[in-house]
Amino acid sequence: MIFPQIQKPVLALILAASCQAAWAGPEEDYTSGYDMYYKKGDVVEAMPLLTKAADAGYAPAQATLGGILDYSEYDEDAIAYYRKAADQGNAEGQFGLGSMLSIGEGAPKDTTEARRLIALAAEQGHKQAVSVLAQAYISGKLDIPENERQGAEAQRWIKLSAEDNYLPAIDALIKAYREGGLGLEANAAEAERWQAKSYELQGLNKKGQRKRAPKK
Repeated sequence: MIFPQIQKPVLALILAASCQAAWAGPEEDYTSGYDMYYKKGDVVEAMPLLTKAADAGYAPAQATLGGILDYSEYDEDAIAYYRKAADQGNAEGQFGLGSMLSIGEGAPKDTTEARRLIALAAEQGHKQAVSVLAQAYISGKLDIPENERQGAEAQRWIKLSAEDNYLPAIDALIKAYREGGLGLEANAAEAERWQAKSYELQGLNKKGQRKRAPKK
């Protein structure tokens, strides 16, 4: 999710004003704040509403506020709100917290916990989490041991990500089916199937060449 960036002095004033927001239910506050922020670009009106909803325990608001604070480099506050959302099982909160912990942003680096959280988000169908987890199995990020990168879990996440058109996952499957890898046996037909999908996504013909525009 892309967040409009807020300068720190401005954000501090907005957060301080959050107590002035009129009463409404957390879900209503969140919906109003979200629309203000993303549809109207009105940060001043949006932040008190989002903050009030988050402080009332509404997980989607906590995750969204965590993302805004993360993008604006209020890292410790972002971690706190992400964690509140993650503790309620919110996939966006799990992914956001896991992503920050994976690089030690706002808290000490903890790749084991980061992997656990990102996997929880992926299990809920969070697309970014699925792709990040697939990439971790492909490249060994998140300190995934080599032996785990060749088994059923690696295959599962890489295939799910490939089915969602993540090209690095597709490329990993092509190589695995051509050469044998990821715990898969070589399979020329499967390699060709995934190669065709890769070409299609990149706008290439069956020979891997850029398609020519039709003559007028």
